[in-house]
Amino acid sequence: MELSSRILDVVERDKRVFPRGISLKYSPLVVESARKWFIRDIEGREFIDFVSGAVVYPIGHLHEDVVNAIKSQLEKYLGYPIVYFYAREPIDLAEKLINITPGNFEKKVFLGFSGSDAVEVAILVSRAAKRAKYVVSFYDSFHGSLYMTFSASGIFGEDVKRAVLASSDIILVPYPNPYRNPYGIDGYEKPVELSNIVLRELEKIFISRSAEISSILLEPIQGDGGIVIPPEYFIRELGKLCSEHGILLVDDEVKTGVGRTGKWWGIEHYGVIPDLLVTGKGLGSGMPISAVIGRADVMDSYPEGGLGYTLSGHTLSAIAALATLKVIERDNLIERARDLGSYIIKRLREMSEQFEIIGDVRGKGLLIGVEIVRDKVKKTPDKPRTLKILWRAWEKGLILLAVGKYGNVVRIAPPLNIPREVVDKALEIIEESIRDVLEGRVPDTVLTYMRGW
Repeated sequence: MELSSRILDVVERDKRVFPRGISLKYSPLVVESARKWFIRDIEGREFIDFVSGAVVYPIGHLHEDVVNAIKSQLEKYLGYPIVYFYAREPIDLAEKLINITPGNFEKKVFLGFSGSDAVEVAILVSRAAKRAKYVVSFYDSFHGSLYMTFSASGIFGEDVKRAVLASSDIILVPYPNPYRNPYGIDGYEKPVELSNIVLRELEKIFISRSAEISSILLEPIQGDGGIVIPPEYFIRELGKLCSEHGILLVDDEVKTGVGRTGKWWGIEHYGVIPDLLVTGKGLGSGMPISAVIGRADVMDSYPEGGLGYTLSGHTLSAIAALATLKVIERDNLIERARDLGSYIIKRLREMSEQFEIIGDVRGKGLLIGVEIVRDKVKKTPDKPRTLKILWRAWEKGLILLAVGKYGNVVRIAPPLNIPREVVDKALEIIEESIRDVLEGRVPDTVLTYMRGW
């Protein structure tokens, strides 16, 4: 498709004013408006949003309940610093989060603006609680773009981390990826064997350095790492291992939370209770808000005033988050995510029997990954054809993203309330796009506009 001068103008202006560090472009989509599960661009073309704006809109764009709640609050006040004064709405949200997160112990809540700042706070709090500086994290993980969260993100190579003088207080270990791991083990067939290799490595680290380690950061499903679902056995045993050695378990639910995986929180699939749980992205339906919900004794270990963000607990964002959580509960969207996710995975696995380039289909609820490869046996990643599939889908009216260490996993994460007929249309576009790429109908020139991971 030939790009209009209006779109090309925006693309060039973007390049001039924004640093390359924030650029992971997938298509020259220039948004004009959005409603429910549709995006409209500046040329008037309509697209199905099959990624919820990077997992930010769990109940779709401009849900009337969220909009009405925000409008009502706008007539009162925007926000006022809870660092110095008091507001009921942030307290209401904190109480709600305490009630719907795992653990029957006393909890307290930090409210921030993004997943990055919330994970950063979780790291700071855990270090203060344990009086220990080292944090264990996993290769291929992504926890944010601030100093410690970037340092703890295993998806970045050592050359990148050296360039920005990343913290040396991070210990990285392999994540038990059933499909693609350095041990050559089929983790779907032998989940315990795969898990035990990583668990033994962790145990050695915990035994030798337990006094120096404050916490371990865990994504219950690796998001930007490629929608990687670890064996249930691994997460359960990891929880036991942390308890035995006094290591705090920090559960990063920025992508997996708020009902996305068919439960409120991804960790609930494994029956493990974390010490600290982090959420963000979809919590505010597009309004900037994040949270750390954790054991009260751990949260209170940080020095007084040290977590005092001026706009933390912003009333307008808190209102949006409360409305979002209410809609998810009222409309049974967690159960719907489970059912609709199973349907989509089934359809995609049927496609994998038809197309050799689909190496793996995996997911829980409406967080799904489709791994694109050159060869099913060798599992060779194929990023160029992955990006071409995304481009063709965009041309046909569907928004997709690609994630993973090799940039070859198509991420599917539509709003939890997207209608079945819209899903069917999206799946039809995916199938057509794969076929068009395989038949050579998408030129290499489109890769000029695409970077991704």
